[in-house]
Amino acid sequence: MKKTFLVITTSLMVSACAHRPPPLDMDEILFETKIKQDGTKLFAFSIPLMHQRDGAKDGGRGSRAQGNDGGGRGNRGGQENRGGSSRKMSDNADRMAERLYASLDRKFDETSYCQSGYIEIDTHQTEDRIHLLGECNETASKMDRLDFPNVN
Repeated sequence: MKKTFLVITTSLMVSACAHRPPPLDMDEILFETKIKQDGTKLFAFSIPLMHQRDGAKDGGRGSRAQGNDGGGRGNRGGQENRGGSSRKMSDNADRMAERLYASLDRKFDETSYCQSGYIEIDTHQTEDRIHLLGECNETASKMDRLDFPNVN
């Protein structure tokens, strides 16, 4: 009885590991396509986030105000500093969005997917990647179905 249980458990564990997709390389660009029965062409695209090199020496925390130059708690100078940091984050987000769209355009040029443009369904950021989900303006041709088979 114990041997049967052990064999079944081991078989289940081995088969579960065999079906697990390989881990995603963090520098890898991800491009997945799906063509629905009605010809709707969908895609998911993601790129790794750029890691800022600024502040890497001090643990990524940025610089702290020294002395009495307005960086204290409740002081207006501290708010201005945070505003500057917010602008930097906004600039970084803008650069990441530009990089995302440029990479996606290159991927469309390379694959000829979404030849008539696309509708952006969702864009979001996870801890280490930025993602875009979209739908092509054109419906799938017979050739598209051959070139971009659905993989499940």
